[in-house]
Amino acid sequence: MTICSAKSEGFTARALTLACMAAALGLAGSAHALSYTVAGITVSSPDAGFSQPSANTFYFPNGAGVTTFTFADGRGFTFTHSEQNLGQSSDRNIIGIPAAGNTINAIAGFGGASTITLRDALSGAILVSDGYGNLNGPNGWFKPAFSLSYLNGTLSAYAVGEVQQINADGSITYAFQDAPYLIGSYLLFSAGPSAIDTQASLQLTGQRMRSVFDTAINSTNFANMNTYDCAVFGENGWCVSGGVRHTDVNKPDAQMTSAVLVAGYRISPQFRIGGFLDQGLNHDMPTGIKMHNKIPLMGLFGVWNQNADALGWQVKLANAYQAKEVDITRDVVGTSEAGTGSADLTMESYVGVLSYALTVNQQTLVRPYLALRYTKVEQDGYTETGVTTPLSFAPLTDRSTTALLGVKLEHPITPKTNLKASLGIEHDLNRDVDAYSATGVNGLTSESFSNTLDETRPVAAIGASYAISRTQVVTADVFYQQQPFQSTGSTTVYLNYTIGF
Repeated sequence: MTICSAKSEGFTARALTLACMAAALGLAGSAHALSYTVAGITVSSPDAGFSQPSANTFYFPNGAGVTTFTFADGRGFTFTHSEQNLGQSSDRNIIGIPAAGNTINAIAGFGGASTITLRDALSGAILVSDGYGNLNGPNGWFKPAFSLSYLNGTLSAYAVGEVQQINADGSITYAFQDAPYLIGSYLLFSAGPSAIDTQASLQLTGQRMRSVFDTAINSTNFANMNTYDCAVFGENGWCVSGGVRHTDVNKPDAQMTSAVLVAGYRISPQFRIGGFLDQGLNHDMPTGIKMHNKIPLMGLFGVWNQNADALGWQVKLANAYQAKEVDITRDVVGTSEAGTGSADLTMESYVGVLSYALTVNQQTLVRPYLALRYTKVEQDGYTETGVTTPLSFAPLTDRSTTALLGVKLEHPITPKTNLKASLGIEHDLNRDVDAYSATGVNGLTSESFSNTLDETRPVAAIGASYAISRTQVVTADVFYQQQPFQSTGSTTVYLNYTIGF
């Protein structure tokens, strides 16, 4: 008995070997699944006759066999034709996958009795099912030849011109070529988020979370290092200041507006203490980020002056603390999901400032300063909700110890109006930043949260004050500060009214 014949049309040595093995084992016509991957597309079938005659081409199974195509993201479709077996050759019952990938060329069936069916491989839903005469394009092309393209979950099926053959490299040789005729475009059922797409989604969210941390650092540092002080005292030794602060952070853009209340008490001509509250009124954060108040920015300060007129040495100690709730929604990239979660964000800062004030030309006050600051920003871990594959995020903490060096100037331009300016530089002596990491999809890796960290950054300010009376002052200040992450800059405008009593 002859098991197989070398005369089988179109078979290569490899295909013959597979066919002979199947026949010898008595498996001809029964399930013996084979699978190949070409250009990122996996092609498989359990039916007899399925084989790979060249690196980029495959023969369909005999008769009404089913061939499955699976893309790198896990989505796929099945191709079925009902034609009687008329043999396999370069011009019938063959598919080609060009090396560029995501394109599948096919000739399936040969004659008006052929029926072609495409199904979603995961859901089983029918995408296309029709006879050869209805699928071969408006020009009545001779063979039911197709080109199927895939992009971002969508499969598009085209009828193409009269095809002479599909070549060994998966390309088409036309007997007559015309514009492809779109049969239809179909969204394939998702097999779940891929690691590649989810990683890209994490990268985008990580960039936006850096803006959240920059905003938090800006708030605490501004409070401690600049104008959250109260030094206009009345007869009873008290000082109260009320104002509005607005901060813009770029890359990506974020804005915050808050109301500020500062109170101070003069214990002696050389020593005063005080505290402040900074309550957020508005948070305009990057896409996918929402911030809500939990505990206002608050802090205490104490200032010692060598002399009652504030000349000479000065020492200032201050701290700040704040808590926010942050809602985070990831971007959808390809198969990734828009997972949403909420986490508490806390900020704390401690600073010590040593400065020396002197007058130049009996008018201009010059105050060089040296400061040391410790800042900690911490976001709790959280698990997403509302998606089929939620991610769990690890806590994220940024700790830094920073030295600051600069000079502050103040010059009267009228008896009641003073101009102010400052220029300085800050440098991180130590910074410890956690990686931005999540689990829930196999293959995810941590994202560096500090790969664009600027360790040395400029700070500058300009402003003016107007004394309504000896115990009432209105002040306007504009501050610029470069932030640690992504070479981000921030600008803060602070307007306040101070009264002593």
